[in-house]
Amino acid sequence: MNRLPHLHPVRPDWPELAEPGTFRPDDQPVPADQWPALNLRWWEIRPTVLHFDRANGARTESLLEAVGSPAPVALVSYLHEPGARRGKWTWRCEVHVVTGEAVAAGGFNFDCPTIGRFSTTRDGARDAAAAHITGQHPDAAVPYLGRRQYALRRWA
Repeated sequence: MNRLPHLHPVRPDWPELAEPGTFRPDDQPVPADQWPALNLRWWEIRPTVLHFDRANGARTESLLEAVGSPAPVALVSYLHEPGARRGKWTWRCEVHVVTGEAVAAGGFNFDCPTIGRFSTTRDGARDAAAAHITGQHPDAAVPYLGRRQYALRRWA
């Protein structure tokens, strides 16, 4: 088991990262009828500027977990732009997509590019993020090795 140095300080009780041997190879996709049920739950954190948001100052307040996934599958942040009366709630997909087919140079997977969706409320952003995960990534809890590597790249 591993602790993720950029994730566990903001959410100490996040499940630890399992060893590589417990994950499936990316080039052997799991059939849809064998995917674990998508069990989503929100984790609230103290408003925090995460390491990958230092440039824009977005303060993350919620992490969405698909139980069984090695890292958050989405996050919700508040971004206040200079000169604006109010800030905006944004959500970002954090799913590492595994297709089982070569889609990049020598790779079978890619990071979901869905970012920067805005809402006037945190609940609206949360609802939109959960709808995206449910509709676009129903396999988000399948433990692929690429998702473990993504968790390390993004959160360690």
